[in-house]
Amino acid sequence: MSEEKRIEIALATGAKYNRKFYRAGEKILILPDEVESLIKDGVIRRDDVPEFEEEDKPLDKMKLEELKGYAFEHAIDLGDATKKEDVLAVILKAGESNANGGAS
Repeated sequence: MSEEKRIEIALATGAKYNRKFYRAGEKILILPDEVESLIKDGVIRRDDVPEFEEEDKPLDKMKLEELKGYAFEHAIDLGDATKKEDVLAVILKAGESNANGGAS
């Protein structure tokens, strides 16, 4: 079983996590896959999530919204791509062209 990277984050509110109760402001370690559901439940704030989380997540595991954010942060023009598969293809193609002689 592989060890998945965890993110340390402060809780926005008191919550029960992994059978233990934590108070607001306490820091816990969470899996990247848990971020969205904890934000939705109001347990953590999006602004408190470290930037590296998105960088560590494989592109093919990202949701459409995350892929669009990744493209924006990396100045990748998505053109007319609106579907997840199309957006992912544009991002991967941009990565290939950068690896094959793009400006550094």
